[in-house]
Amino acid sequence: MALAAVDRLDGSLAGYHAYHATRAELLRRLRQSQQSRAAYDKAIELAGNTTETAYLTRRRDHLR
Repeated sequence: MALAAVDRLDGSLAGYHAYHATRAELLRRLRQSQQSRAAYDKAIELAGNTTETAYLTRRRDHLR
């Protein structure tokens, strides 16, 4: 499972926004909206510029 593989990287990539964005997308595909939202929130917090922040915010806001 892709999510399990990504989760194994938590220790080394926890401070990297793309790690959390990837988790958020995988969780969205698994219809785990609350966990996906939390992962997007973390990615937004760590994003390095306004363009990335805006993109991640739009993705998060489109969750059901």
